[in-house]
Amino acid sequence: MMKDITFSDRMTGEEYNEMRMSVDWRPISGRQADRGIEHTTFLIAARCGEKIIGMGRVLFDFGYTAYIGDVIVAPQFQGKGIGRRITQGLMDRVMEASDPGDRIMFILGAAKGKEGFYEKLGFKKRPNDFSGCGMSMWKMRE
Repeated sequence: MMKDITFSDRMTGEEYNEMRMSVDWRPISGRQADRGIEHTTFLIAARCGEKIIGMGRVLFDFGYTAYIGDVIVAPQFQGKGIGRRITQGLMDRVMEASDPGDRIMFILGAAKGKEGFYEKLGFKKRPNDFSGCGMSMWKMRE
């Protein structure tokens, strides 16, 4: 099955929402999805034939901070190495865009229950001996 899966740096906002809904995340407006994809630094989309089955994106400041915003693999394709390949590919692109000797901090917010996936890739849970607890906030513009 992996031989039928292709990876590219393109996807639509509609496909982004399709991926969000595949893992029971709320869809966002089409305009928000399109703008988010447009302003993503690096994106990797996985397809089986023409169908989107996985994606990941990263926002990189080209200094030292890279935020992995989303890594989503459709449930029926999880456990096949697709998420690992996407995540590693995003980190590789950031490192290739960095200068020799640069040290890059990768940050992400793991979905509940998916922390182990990222730990296998070398990410550390917070809080730990060096970092405080990660935090987030959702706000809606009226």
